[in-house]
Amino acid sequence: MLFTPTLLVAGGATVALACLDKTLDSYGFHALGTALRIALPLAALLAGVYFIETNALLGWLR
Repeated sequence: MLFTPTLLVAGGATVALACLDKTLDSYGFHALGTALRIALPLAALLAGVYFIETNALLGWLR
C-alpha cells in the first residue's frame, strides 16, 4: 500500500502546523511562530528518545 495511515497522519500534521505557523505570522504573532518552530522539533526529539529508551521490544533486541 502506497499511503499508510501513519504517513497520512504525519503529512496532515505537517500541513496543519505549516498553516498554523503561517496564520500566526500573518496575524503578527511572530514570537509565537518562532517558538513553535523551535519547540515542536525539540519535543519530537525528546519523544523519540523516550520511545527508544522505554520500548520493550527494542530493549529485547539489544
